[in-house]
This record gives sequence, C-alpha cells and structure tokens, in this order.
Amino acid sequence: MAGRVIAIDGPAASGKSSVSRGIASRLGWLFVSSGHFYRAIAWGVLGEKIAMDSVEAWLVARQLTLHEESAGITLRLDGADATPHLSEPEVAATVSLIAAVPAVRNFINARLRSLADDHDLVMEGRDIGSVVFPQTPWKFYLDASPEERARRRAKEGEIDSVAERDRLDSNRTTAPLIIPQGATVIDTTHLDLQQVIAAVLSHLGTLTSTA
Repeated sequence: MAGRVIAIDGPAASGKSSVSRGIASRLGWLFVSSGHFYRAIAWGVLGEKIAMDSVEAWLVARQLTLHEESAGITLRLDGADATPHLSEPEVAATVSLIAAVPAVRNFINARLRSLADDHDLVMEGRDIGSVVFPQTPWKFYLDASPEERARRRAKEGEIDSVAERDRLDSNRTTAPLIIPQGATVIDTTHLDLQQVIAAVLSHLGTLTSTA
C-alpha cells in the first residue's frame, strides 16, 4: 500500500459519505465509497437476474473499475456506467443481501485495496478500518441515534429501513459492522456537517498540514 488511507466507518445515515467527501476535498485526496462498489454489483445482479446462489460464479468474469473523469468519479461494471443506478430503490433494497456474500466482499476488497497503490484515500464504509485497511492509523467511526439516522434517510429520499440495514450489517457472518480497534468514535446526532468535518480534521492533526 503506497498511499495513505483515512478509514471512516459507521451505520447507514451516520454522515459517512458527506464527511468523507469534505475531508477528501480538504486534503486533496481521492474519496471512495465502498458502498458504491456493493451497489454496482447489486445493480449488475438485478439487471442480469442472477440468483443469489449463483452470484459467486457470476463474479468470476466481472470487471468493476473506478474512473476519474472531468464530471466526477464513475464506477463501471463490465464497461457499463453503474453510477446513475446506485440509488435506485431495487438496488438499495438488495445491497445488504449482496454485501453478505463472502465472495462479493473478497472481490470488492481486492479492488478497494488496489486503489491505495496509486492514491491517498478517504474511504467510507462499514468495514474499512476493521477489514479492508486495518493497518491504517487514521480510523473513525461515525454514529447517530436511530431516530436521527431515519430522519436523514427520509430527507435524502432513500426508502430502505435504517433498522433493517443495521440488523443485516451487524449480524452478517462475514465482516459485520463493528467499531474498528483504535477508531475515534464521533456521535454526529447533534452536529452539523462542518462540525463533524472539523472534529475529524482535529484528530488528524499534522496530517492536515501536508494538504
């Protein structure tokens, strides 16, 4: 791993994506959402009507790549741009089931780790500091009350249940959602975006002076 990695984990609607984007912008690093990779796979599985017990075999020939373009970052699955489809209701309803498949997690983790060969990363997800990059010294876990997270989810127009996502993410056998060892925990319930970004930057210390 040539690049540096800031790992930001937490449950759905805890603020991970917005905070990670803000930190990446401040540092000039690449923002990556591991959830987008899982949603891209979910989109592909749905589009090709792949049964859950056939997902592992289907993955063998798949190519999932991240591209930096003038209009932003895109994810391409076998050359097709998956980015516009990542928030579709069917994808949102399927992604936790897809993420529970060990072969999918292995497939995506390999691609996430390869990004650190060429980039400094701010990566958000549910197992970044615990599984994908456990060696990074910069680990954060964002959380908020279930009520606040449900409110945020509804405001974003997302229809998946926060409680159900929490249950699936925390109880799956492979890489369940946990607080990574050594992570700084930040409760975002009563903080706005800029306050959370400031809290993370304060913990990063001298790292921000090199940005």
